[in-house]
Amino acid sequence: MLATVFSATLSGLEGRVVRVEVDVAPGLPGFTIVGLPDAALQEARERVRGAIRNSGFEYPPRRITVNLAPADVPKQGASLDLPIAVGVLLGSEQVHGSAGPWALLGELSLGGEIRPAPGILPMVAALAAAGIRRLVVPEAAAGEARLVPDVAALAAPSLRAATDVLRGRRVRGRSAPPSVDLAPLPAAGEGESRSARLAAVEAASVVPDVPDLGEVRGQHEARRALEIALAGGHGLLLWGPPGSGKTLLARTIPTLLPPLDDQEALAATIVASVAGAAPSGLVRRRPFRAPHHTTSYAGMVGGGPRLAPGEVTLADGGVLFLDELPEFGRDVLEALRQPLEEGSVTVVRVGRAATFPARFQLVAAMNPCPCGWHGSDESRCVCPEPVPRRYLARVSGPLRDRIDLWVMMPRVAAGEIVGPVGSERSVAVAARVAAARRRQAGRQGRLNGRLRGNALRRFCRLDPASSSRAVTLAELDAQTARGTERLLRVARTIADLAGSDAVDASHLDEAARFRSPASRLDRAIAV
Repeated sequence: MLATVFSATLSGLEGRVVRVEVDVAPGLPGFTIVGLPDAALQEARERVRGAIRNSGFEYPPRRITVNLAPADVPKQGASLDLPIAVGVLLGSEQVHGSAGPWALLGELSLGGEIRPAPGILPMVAALAAAGIRRLVVPEAAAGEARLVPDVAALAAPSLRAATDVLRGRRVRGRSAPPSVDLAPLPAAGEGESRSARLAAVEAASVVPDVPDLGEVRGQHEARRALEIALAGGHGLLLWGPPGSGKTLLARTIPTLLPPLDDQEALAATIVASVAGAAPSGLVRRRPFRAPHHTTSYAGMVGGGPRLAPGEVTLADGGVLFLDELPEFGRDVLEALRQPLEEGSVTVVRVGRAATFPARFQLVAAMNPCPCGWHGSDESRCVCPEPVPRRYLARVSGPLRDRIDLWVMMPRVAAGEIVGPVGSERSVAVAARVAAARRRQAGRQGRLNGRLRGNALRRFCRLDPASSSRAVTLAELDAQTARGTERLLRVARTIADLAGSDAVDASHLDEAARFRSPASRLDRAIAV
């Protein structure tokens, strides 16, 4: 007998509807899966056989053929275990389902328990777009499924419970809460007082196990550079000797970023779902990723057997922090150039391709040499003469040119470390960052770090005196065209932090302090 149920599979960050056709026919016992299944799906035969037996059903001693349509689309993962098992039970007439199309998602254990699979959210969204509104999902994935509106998603803990749902029986206490629509956030100033906005910023600034900005002693220039970078979405590089506070300063970033809006939150939740994080609701906190310098090329940009998203995608909408920047592989660092410029990355494997979002903000830290003391007055560098130059050259010129702000962090005096706390805390800086981002969203719909060409010049609103000053500063450091735009972008963010509609000479002068990486590196190497 032929039985048909629906399910879905992942293709990058998108779900694709799969029609699962199961034919249980007389003949020599066998179990064949066709339709371009991957290795995990080929192994579904053993999981399905064990789950059926251990759920109190009889495994039919017949010839079972499973067709996953469309046949020319590769299928991956274990999310098709449950629909295959249910199809076998329907085809062997041990279960009779209610009328209408049903979709099922979930991995099966040998005991019949239903486990969540990566990507439940985009797969449910794909099924809903195809008009399939009744779904059975794992209990642990019910929170993801209910983020898709107008879907009746029922949570089942086991194969036996899933068959009860198909028969029309109620599984007490197991149904997912009704789907909910996303409520849009009010625009700045709409139905929201200034005190309420500040309270929201303060609540967002409290992140467990993350240091507050007030714990960073000294380093006033670096703190200012970080505020500018986060306000405008600019790339930032912190460099200096060991113990100067580079990593500590970067670790405070989650306390300074505003929460994601609805559209960004949905995108971040989809990425988290595909990555296997199984979010219970919308992800509101901006991602902060800090991969180790041994991370591979595929781990950074994405790939692997199932085209999984990499760190640049997991950091989409947030910050990617690379500590000890020159220690990363050269191919890994060069792979950052495209996503930094375009905000996306395309991964191609044999017969498959996927485009992932990668609108991240790069923050990096590095020492001036392997021992960390080149150019320092406090300790002598022990590296041979050519080593510092080769060490800094691991960060290529094109990558340096895509980092807007560079700041040197000297060692902090012991008196500042043991003295009383006098620095601003995260909540104050986070309020200024959020206000500057609101100005940019209202003016141009994106952060200053993404401005280019005519749009950048138009929104800077330079008068003749400011234009002349910008030319002088650019020629002083022999800036390239990209370097000149970098100066204008940073100055535009400084003006936003000051509440100014136009960029003037003082904003340009401050932006020039975080000048060309080429000039700073050349001076460091020459010491």
